[in-house]
Amino acid sequence: MEEIIRILTPALSARILTSDQREAFERGLTLLEQNPRAMSFVKESRRFRDYHRRVRQLLTYLQTMQTSRTEIKRHVGRPTREEQALYAEQQKEKALEEARRSLFPDLKPDLTLQPLTYGGIVANPNGETIASTMPNLMQLRPFLSERLQEQVNTVRSLRNEMAAKAEQAKTMAEANEKAGRPIYTEEEIALLATRAVKIESDILPRIYINVDREIGEAYLRLSPRTGDPEYIVRIEKACNVPPQNLRAQFRPFYDKALSRDPLFAQSVADKIANDRPEVKAARDAAAKHKAEADALIKYIMRKDKPSTKARVKGLTDRISQLRKDYADIVTEDELKGYEAILEKTKSEVSPKA
Repeated sequence: MEEIIRILTPALSARILTSDQREAFERGLTLLEQNPRAMSFVKESRRFRDYHRRVRQLLTYLQTMQTSRTEIKRHVGRPTREEQALYAEQQKEKALEEARRSLFPDLKPDLTLQPLTYGGIVANPNGETIASTMPNLMQLRPFLSERLQEQVNTVRSLRNEMAAKAEQAKTMAEANEKAGRPIYTEEEIALLATRAVKIESDILPRIYINVDREIGEAYLRLSPRTGDPEYIVRIEKACNVPPQNLRAQFRPFYDKALSRDPLFAQSVADKIANDRPEVKAARDAAAKHKAEADALIKYIMRKDKPSTKARVKGLTDRISQLRKDYADIVTEDELKGYEAILEKTKSEVSPKA
C-alpha cells in the first residue's frame, strides 16, 4: 500500500497518468475491493476509467483505511451470517462488473509513451506547480511545425469533447440503473465512453508526444556548441527571449523525448548536419546529377521511337555522354546493355531511311 501511495502522490495535479501510475491505481482498486465503504468508488472507477480524476479520492481511502486488514477471517465450519451476506454481495458485484465491462470496453493504447508529467504541461497550468514556470501549449506553438500547430489548436475542443462524452455516458448509465430498465442501449453508452477513453488515452497523448519531440529538437538546435547556427539567428530575430533562456525552458521536453527514444539526440544531430547549407547544396547537386542521367537513360530505353538514323545518332550521343559524365551512376554492364540496344536499332534501320 505504501508503494501505491508513493507512486500516485506525484499524480495529484497531473492531467494524465503514466503507465506506472495507472498500474498503481488499479492495484489500489484491487485493495479496496473488499472494503464495503469503497465499493461504489471501485465500481465507478472501473466503469469510466477516468483514473486521473480520482487519484485524490483513492489516496484518501488508502491512507485512512487499513484495507489489507479488513478481510474477515473465515472460521472452520458453517459460514456465519456475516460471511454469507458478504459472499452474496461479492457475487452480485462481480456479476454487475462483468455486465458493465461489456458497456465500457477497454482500449489498449501504448501507455509506455506518455506526455510530460510536470504538473500538467498539456494546458495552461493552474496552481503553484512546476508547470507554472514552464511554457504552455499556446506559448510553444511558434516553435512547432505547421501540422502540429493545427493539432495543438484542437486540444481544447478535444478535452471538452472528452469530458462531455464521459459525463454523458455516466449520466445515461446511471439513468438506466435508477429506472431499472434500459432507457439507453448498451451501444449508445459504449459509443460515448469509448470515444472519451480514446481521446484521453490515444489522441491527446499522441499530440503531447509530438510536442515533446519537436520542442526537444528545438532544444538541440539552440545549442551554442553543436546546434544549428541558422536556426539560432532566426529565433533571435523572431523572439525577445534569449535562446539560452529558451533552452532552459525546453530542457524537460528534451529529457522526456530522450527517455522514450535513446537515439533521439543522434537522429536530431544527423538532421541538423543534413540541413547545413553546404550539405544541402551538395545533396541538391547530387539529385540534379542523378536526374540528368535518368533522363538520358529514359530516352535510350524508349520503345515507341522508330529505328531511324536520327534515333541511332541520338542513342550514340547519349551513351557517349553517360560514359563520359555519369560513370559514377551508370555501371559498365549497364552501358553494354545500352550499346546492345544501339546495335539492334542500327540493324533495323531501313537503307532508305
